[in-house]
Amino acid sequence: MSVSLAELGIVMVLVGILLIAAGIMVGAGRGNAKGAAVVLIGPVPVAVGNDRRLLLVALAIAAALLAAFLLLGALAP
Repeated sequence: MSVSLAELGIVMVLVGILLIAAGIMVGAGRGNAKGAAVVLIGPVPVAVGNDRRLLLVALAIAAALLAAFLLLGALAP
């Protein structure tokens, strides 16, 4: 039996949703959540977060991914 990439993607999304729901249920009593996100709108990074250290880590990861994207784009024929 062959599984298409679309079916595999749907299964992965559903598993991810279940993992997020399980994490919410397990950690519902704890109120010390930290988070950060970086969105690139063109060349401008928009960063939001409630922890400075985590925000800097998110920015560093975004910069590394952007550099890898540009490098791979330059190497492509």
